[in-house]
Amino acid sequence: MNRLAWLLLPGGESVSFAIRCCVSVAVVLYLAFWLQLDNAYWAFINVAILIQPLPGFLVVRAFSRLLGTFVAGVVSIVLVALFAQSYTLFCVGLVGWVSLMVFCASLFRNNLSYGFVLAGYVTMIVGVRAMADPDTVFSVAVARTAETGLAAVVAAFVSVLLAPGVTARKYLQARVGAMKAMGRQLGRMHGGAASKPGAGGASETPHPELHELVNKTLSLEQTRQYARYDEPAFSEYDRLARRLDYELLALVSGMASLQVYLGKFGGRVDRGPLRRLNEAAALLEKNPNDTGAIKRAFGQAYNAILADARADRNNDARRSLVDWVIISRALDLANRMRAAVVKHGMLLAERGTGASRRARRSEFSAPVSLRESCRTTIRAGTAIAVGAAIWATHNDPALSGMMVLLAVLTTLFALGDNPVAGARGFGIGSVCAFVAAFVANFVLLPAVNGFVMLMIVILPFVFVAGLAMATPSLALVGRISLVQFALLVNPANGSRQDFVTFAEAFMGIGLAVILALVAFSLILPVSPRGLLRERLAGMFGELAKGFTGSRERFETRIYDRLLRLPVVADQGETHVSARQAAFSAVNMGLEARSLRVMARHAAFETATQTAVHDLLAELEALFRHGYPALDAVFSVQARANALAQRLMREALGFSPRRRLRHGVRAAVAAELVAAALADYGMARENADGDRIRLGESERVV
Repeated sequence: MNRLAWLLLPGGESVSFAIRCCVSVAVVLYLAFWLQLDNAYWAFINVAILIQPLPGFLVVRAFSRLLGTFVAGVVSIVLVALFAQSYTLFCVGLVGWVSLMVFCASLFRNNLSYGFVLAGYVTMIVGVRAMADPDTVFSVAVARTAETGLAAVVAAFVSVLLAPGVTARKYLQARVGAMKAMGRQLGRMHGGAASKPGAGGASETPHPELHELVNKTLSLEQTRQYARYDEPAFSEYDRLARRLDYELLALVSGMASLQVYLGKFGGRVDRGPLRRLNEAAALLEKNPNDTGAIKRAFGQAYNAILADARADRNNDARRSLVDWVIISRALDLANRMRAAVVKHGMLLAERGTGASRRARRSEFSAPVSLRESCRTTIRAGTAIAVGAAIWATHNDPALSGMMVLLAVLTTLFALGDNPVAGARGFGIGSVCAFVAAFVANFVLLPAVNGFVMLMIVILPFVFVAGLAMATPSLALVGRISLVQFALLVNPANGSRQDFVTFAEAFMGIGLAVILALVAFSLILPVSPRGLLRERLAGMFGELAKGFTGSRERFETRIYDRLLRLPVVADQGETHVSARQAAFSAVNMGLEARSLRVMARHAAFETATQTAVHDLLAELEALFRHGYPALDAVFSVQARANALAQRLMREALGFSPRRRLRHGVRAAVAAELVAAALADYGMARENADGDRIRLGESERVV
């Protein structure tokens, strides 16, 4: 029964999205019939592909689709004009173009990637159809652009009209949820029973609360980018929202490195400064929107921690490095949480920083692995080339549909971590669409005698597909079902498909799925473990070059890589400690950056500055080529710990207090680098904890 809850007991948001799907389909078909477009059903298909639960995301995607379709139309005209006399040369040019678009799409993400995808497979759609009569290529390209434009405008207009401000409200809900989770996690840090990384076996996530917190925080920025497109007023405070997102991510980083560090000591250290944050953390977890009380609570906590530290100033020299780590990081968390709550309060009051300056592009538009992109292109190009060879040598109407669907499959699903699963989902959706379309075509449509009756037949299927698309686990199957249903039903002015045409279309779908599955399975196969190693090597590459440039860029790129690991790590073939190692790399890089900055501000002696520079250079070299030797990791970890001791001893003699604070924070950062290296080493080979020294030199963890 739980498996059918999405259908029998759908939530309000799912029903709302399904209604928007139905209204968009009804409006676009009515306008397509009224305008007498050549293939009205393609407007239906475009709506099925475009429609999204978040209206703001849909608006941007609709623009990308229009641009991609325009480029595809131009390229189609050029290819047909050049190679109309030779199917072979035309296929070579078509395969080369689609492969190039797959390569470009794999280098980017979101709507930029989507635009390249469209430029690839729409070229296939227009070119394959036009080759039957090359003189019609211009009219086919214009018709396809018109159908796409109609679908994009209708889908965007209906979604924004029926669900105004949904994206902005989703962003606010996600931000409140992330801040509650941060309050909950902050309240846990004062206890000694820290979770043991990787202790749960191969199916359990290491540092699970931290990983989920990172996921929540990163999702904020992915939603914020589109909020202003269905809520124009959001533009007034978009820049402030962006700054808050990165402030929250930086807070998560500080909490993560401290929690991993304290987890190695258990309850053997004094966590008194962290307990001062309990009241503020509880308020934040209970109601993040009570910003006045939370701000005062974090301010009071900061003052209390600082007062305790100053009251015992005579014992500064006798404090252990662990004590300094806790005091310094507790003050930093209290201060930065207070600043984040102030920004959150300003956003709740909708006080922006002015719309005249546009927010910078998000750091999430970062390129991915060039090696992965090349492999994806080869696999997709091979699948399309085989299909093109069959199409060019056999004159069968079903093969034209096969070519189109093969291009869609290879461009859309080759970009995922598991293309085989994507193609399999495409096959399942196609079977569902075949059953529904068969019933509609040969049982219900014969009795249809007008547009209203047509909608009565079609819209129940659209509504069910919309409910499925609003369910994350069924989103792919639901979307493919709706797209294939539109293709197989083929609603048009006064005409229906006969059984032969229907069967040919379905056989073309089946052949496309089979070719894609074979190509993805046999061409340059990569095991989950192999892909995980590549992703980790990419993360270490970010670490090796991450000590220069903006913190925002480094932090988002490396966390983004971290969140992409579970897709391959949770297949049961790779020990979960790989994600612990990745999380350690994140902490290592961020604390190393802090060490560089704080050491410079503290103005240590020349010899000490040189030691800091040498450690960072050694750390960069350690991960430049992927997996370093464990002995080298623990050797650098020991030197980082020794450097932390040296920095602390020297910093305690600094004056004024500002320079002292910078020196202590540099020592804390060095100690947390050592802790992250230790965490990484233990994750790699389940290393013996007795090899790791943190805090004071005589302390063994």
